[in-house]
Amino acid sequence: MPRLIPIDGAVGEGGGQILRTALAVSVITGQGFEITRIRAGRLRPGLRPQHVAAVRAAAMICQAKVGGAFEGSPDMRFEPGELSPGDFRFEIDTAGASTLVMQTVLAPLATAAQPSTIAVSGGTHVPASPSFHFLSRHWLALVARLGLHARAELVRAGFYPKGGGEIRAQVEPWTRPASLQLDDRGPLVALRGVSGAARLRGGVAERQRDAAAGLLWEKRRLEIEWETLDLLSGSPGSFVMLEAVYERGRGAFSRLGERGVAAETVGEHAARELLAFLEAEGAVDGHAADQMAVPLALARGGGSVTTSEVTKHLETVVQILSLFGIGARVSGLRGAAGRLEVDPH
Repeated sequence: MPRLIPIDGAVGEGGGQILRTALAVSVITGQGFEITRIRAGRLRPGLRPQHVAAVRAAAMICQAKVGGAFEGSPDMRFEPGELSPGDFRFEIDTAGASTLVMQTVLAPLATAAQPSTIAVSGGTHVPASPSFHFLSRHWLALVARLGLHARAELVRAGFYPKGGGEIRAQVEPWTRPASLQLDDRGPLVALRGVSGAARLRGGVAERQRDAAAGLLWEKRRLEIEWETLDLLSGSPGSFVMLEAVYERGRGAFSRLGERGVAAETVGEHAARELLAFLEAEGAVDGHAADQMAVPLALARGGGSVTTSEVTKHLETVVQILSLFGIGARVSGLRGAAGRLEVDPH
């Protein structure tokens, strides 16, 4: 029996990012792993429904042998088989982030010789996870710089805590090895905003938009191109996302509406994050940096990306890549600007 790579699920940020990184890399490298103490430090430790969905999704695309993939499980093992493209549908029973499941399998499926389609149901705009619009407008634009091309569609929004949304994507075969050197942003090309709401009264999307636009004008006389959306959704909710698009780099900042929090506050919070990024260094924002690490690793050609913020998530992803024999490093202090480097292999 081949050796399984041992992974401590409580290292680094100790969350689902450890599992999702290991799954994606395992599918491509053919190296199995065994993870223990999954999310040990969290309020509800062990696998949650969205993590189980990610494991099952990764297993389905490569006919893996899996043990311990059930809700609440503290330990599991994953032994990948041969990757196969196809038409896939994955379901999360709760408002767990469908985008995270999508990211787990999209890059691996791109390495196949034929295109694949992926549908994931669950939450599309949930706390502490990339929203559908972050994935479709920001993350996919960045990985396209690596030659990884996919199109994403929001079938139905699903807001926390009810979920009930659905996203779809079609991913094309990826020519590898590919590399990326994203060392600086270059000139600013555009500032864009999207504000959306579903099943809410009181012009929430417009109020979020107007508050964000007002603060950007007040602080720096910035004008921004806006898209305001009335979303099809089975659950009420709202979001706002602001993007800074540069010649080479880009940053995106999302906020979700919350019960008891004014729409104006939501918009202003997103605007303040964007303003901070405009004043910072680094080609991409901190959230995008950790989500670029796995595609950079799977591209095989290596490269580097500078970021406005080194996060614990990014440091953790690099730790997991190293366990699979992929050379990766982070330089810079946590919370400050830094750089992600991945070696060719």
